[in-house]
Amino acid sequence: MPLAPFRLVGVLHLPPLPGAVNYAGVPVSAIAERAAEDAAALVAAGFTHVMVQDASDMPQAVRVDAPTVAALAVVGAAVTRAVDVPVGVVVGHNDGPSAVAIAHAIGATFVRVKVLTGVSVGPTGWIEGCAHDVATMRRRLGADVEVWADVHEATSLALTGSPAWAAKEAHDFGLADVLVVTRDSGVADALDDIERLRAVADVPFVVGGRVTLDTIDDAVRRSDGVVLGSAIKRSSAPDARIDPETAARFGRALDTTGHRA
Repeated sequence: MPLAPFRLVGVLHLPPLPGAVNYAGVPVSAIAERAAEDAAALVAAGFTHVMVQDASDMPQAVRVDAPTVAALAVVGAAVTRAVDVPVGVVVGHNDGPSAVAIAHAIGATFVRVKVLTGVSVGPTGWIEGCAHDVATMRRRLGADVEVWADVHEATSLALTGSPAWAAKEAHDFGLADVLVVTRDSGVADALDDIERLRAVADVPFVVGGRVTLDTIDDAVRRSDGVVLGSAIKRSSAPDARIDPETAARFGRALDTTGHRA
């Protein structure tokens, strides 16, 4: 399925899954049903893409084990059956190969990889780039899956202070199809970075978070997409469900720009 000119991406933050330390025993079938319902709500609100993430598994592993992969595949398959828009997968803190395998199995369109190239420091320690493993998995499976790579992702600290280097390496070495930019200092700084980074890599640039209803119009004008997670949930709980009305307000904001597919 071709991607929309502007990517309005809604993230489903799943409850803790089997394999996680904090898994509470919720049946995977129930998690899958809930995810499918929330995905449908996002599409009804005008979102062009849906992303599935094991965001509530704590403490989060850099690479996940088989139970989590299996659960994410079941949940992701329910989502791809429920909606007719591109679906993405993000796994663990940096499990790009598992994300590619799951996406290929369920017919998803893209994966997000937090540290595709370079090295970052996170709560678990060193997080090394996984570009070779991701590329190998794509080739082994013949996976027609886009790789969305973060440029200095927000939940770890990159050892290089140069976003330009990170963007160039993610694109040239890591073969990223889309680059994701997030700044804790705010959306305006992320958009300024995107304008500078367009000279480094000729790919779409997506704002990876921190977007609000006050900044969505600017993000639509100056980027190729936004990823919305916490901003469209019913509460601040890590696994809170999608708030359809809030999601619809973002969808209506996109309507006013003329960028809808």
